[in-house]
Amino acid sequence: MVITSKDNEFVKHVKKLKEKKYREEYGEFLVEGIKMIQEAITENAIIKQIVICDDCKTENVIPSDLMYEIAKYDCVYVNEKVFNAMTDVTNPQGILAIIEKYPSRENQIDYKEDFFLVLDNIQDPRKYGDNIKDSR
Repeated sequence: MVITSKDNEFVKHVKKLKEKKYREEYGEFLVEGIKMIQEAITENAIIKQIVICDDCKTENVIPSDLMYEIAKYDCVYVNEKVFNAMTDVTNPQGILAIIEKYPSRENQIDYKEDFFLVLDNIQDPRKYGDNIKDSR
């Protein structure tokens, strides 16, 4: 199914993510373009949806290996008019993604457990030890 209306709730949501207050509220942000999507996939970003322009005329064809990776995610297809309403880019490549801004709680540090501070290339490490206090 291809979204063809700018009044679609999903389209409105994506447009809101252009504003900082909504990015903070929803904990999401947008990345756009083939290279940025490839990087997000490579870095194991939490990709919520990938938006693909179904009928955009573009010189930058999405490589087949990237299309294979994209197929593993929740993809939303929109027409060119709707995609252009979602983006501020002058020459869009026809692809963008909604990415979770904050990592899940599983990846956060548990400060009740011991942890290590590693300092590299320090000339006088004694200076750093004076300011560390045990907060437990």
